[in-house]
Amino acid sequence: MGMFGVQMEDSGQHKVHGVSNQKSNNVVEISGVDQQQLICDNVVISIEKMLDQVPSAQEKQCSIYRVPKQLCEMNPKAYAPQLISIGPFYYHAHKNLIANEQYKLQGFNNFLHRVNKMSLEQQERTRSLNDLVKKAQSWVKEARNCYAESINMNDEDFIKMMLVDERIPDIDDDLIKLENQLPFFVLQHLFDLIPKHNDNPNCFKQLTYKYLNMGWLENYEPSDILSIKPKHFIDFLSFYFVPHHRCEHDQESSDMKEWNVIIPPSITELCEAGVTIKKAENTKCLMNIRFENGILEIPPLHIDDYFEPMMRNLLAFEHFPVEVNNTYVIPYVTFMDYLISTEKDVNLLVKEKIIINDIGGSDREVSQLFNNLCKFVSSSPNDNYFNNISEGLREHCDRWWNKAKASLKHNYFNTPWAAISFSAATVLLVLTILQTVFSAISAFPKSKPDIP
Repeated sequence: MGMFGVQMEDSGQHKVHGVSNQKSNNVVEISGVDQQQLICDNVVISIEKMLDQVPSAQEKQCSIYRVPKQLCEMNPKAYAPQLISIGPFYYHAHKNLIANEQYKLQGFNNFLHRVNKMSLEQQERTRSLNDLVKKAQSWVKEARNCYAESINMNDEDFIKMMLVDERIPDIDDDLIKLENQLPFFVLQHLFDLIPKHNDNPNCFKQLTYKYLNMGWLENYEPSDILSIKPKHFIDFLSFYFVPHHRCEHDQESSDMKEWNVIIPPSITELCEAGVTIKKAENTKCLMNIRFENGILEIPPLHIDDYFEPMMRNLLAFEHFPVEVNNTYVIPYVTFMDYLISTEKDVNLLVKEKIIINDIGGSDREVSQLFNNLCKFVSSSPNDNYFNNISEGLREHCDRWWNKAKASLKHNYFNTPWAAISFSAATVLLVLTILQTVFSAISAFPKSKPDIP
């Protein structure tokens, strides 16, 4: 049955399509009510067909998404692969990526050699490939369900993509892009096929941890690495931001009805109010920011060439709250954005060795980087993660005597010579006042006692 047509047969067995306002022997007039019902029935049938093609919530467990257009426009290169595509979204999509497909094949050939622990003859390679493809066939359905949009690839191409894309050369930047991912379980299964040696990690999670710790995350580690179940590399990176005391805080956040975020003062304002900015020592998580007794401790942050694409893709991943139950990257970057308003704020953090500027740019570029990271990023229930710290910082800055003390210290005690000069001037002032008082007293004649 067509969307807007009706098919009928008259007594002469003639088929008539459509609706006519004129009566004839072969055309039956349809009332307005019947026509509306016909349209309704067809729309229902059409929508039900579309719904039948959508996997159930239990079956479809998406974790790899297309980055929203607004985020992509902020910095397109931060999200799209530049050398090699990994996964189906960019499979044979761009000429510059296709040109590097040979490196994937070289990597896959090396993988086969490692699996078989020997040089492969033609017959052995065929048998090895046959076993590998059979294993990969059992992963197809689960792997497809990891992608948020339908993958327009047949199973043959999808299996080839999973197997060949898993071994790649040194392309760190492309590994940390949300649209350029393979499911972590696929990589884990393939890694398990390789014979292990005493000096090699037995778990793909441990290997991933060692690889990521060679970059700007070298001083940090994921919370409870043995128990985490990452869905892909970006998800693995998100665990670096999960604090060890998350259970306590998450319970508090879930009980809160409002998402109101308290905005802290900037680093410059804090310094002017007498807050001591200090680098946090021996911390394993970037979220471990503390404010106690007028001291704000912030874990050090190494800003290198990988920092922006990594943070942007982490933010994009947390942009989908259906997948991420508790977001941490968004509140962290938002809080740092509030603290860093100008290049002066960055300069103060650099002096305290909290920020290591290794992007070859000025402090102004670093401040602009933070100011642009959270644009068009959706808020989340966990955005108030640093509210207690922000509230404490606000209260400290609102006390006038803190500002007065800070101003005195900044203007008169910022160097040893300034402190000595101020102290000498203070002593001189006190002596001058005392001299004036004594002079005034001596100016009045002493009263003589009455003689009877």
